Amino acid sequence: MKITLLLVISFWFLVLGSGNSVLATGNQQEYEPAPDFTLSDIEGNEVTLSELLETGPVYMECWDLACVNCIDELDALLPVYDSLKERGLQIVALSVDKPSDEARVRAFVKSKKWPYIVLLDQQQKVKKAYNIIIKPTAFLINMQGEIVYTHIGYKKGDEKRIADEMGKWLPEKQKEPEPKGTEPGQN
Repeated sequence: MKITLLLVISFWFLVLGSGNSVLATGNQQEYEPAPDFTLSDIEGNEVTLSELLETGPVYMECWDLACVNCIDELDALLPVYDSLKERGLQIVALSVDKPSDEARVRAFVKSKKWPYIVLLDQQQKVKKAYNIIIKPTAFLINMQGEIVYTHIGYKKGDEKRIADEMGKWLPEKQKEPEPKGTEPGQN
């Protein structure tokens, strides 16, 4: 009886607790749609998720100044971002700090020299729309606006698994064109 109950619980945990937001339908996978939103970035510009997705996939991480693991993950993703940005990857750092912390967030991001798009979710509307409870929580959103990967928490080394997931959703690196007037294989 106990073993059967443990097996049932384990099965449901595996089905419901996977890293991907997938709905199985026959041979095709359907992914959960990512709620669209518009927020201000730290420079005061309005940024809309659906417009970002026209350029490439988005990895969006929810963070705040008090979350050491969030900051560690965003720092650890710098080399990953540098290696994948030319293939269209965009990283959004979604700050859920209070409005009174806006100046501190700006100064902190500037000191970190993060190249990411840093958005201010001061009213936590996006945090609520994505049902984020634990920080850091991150979502990889493909160009069709679907959540294809979810990452909760952070420990050193997670960036490798995150990079692997990102790579699945990016176009292959484009070949450099041959210089004009040369034939391939000529010196």
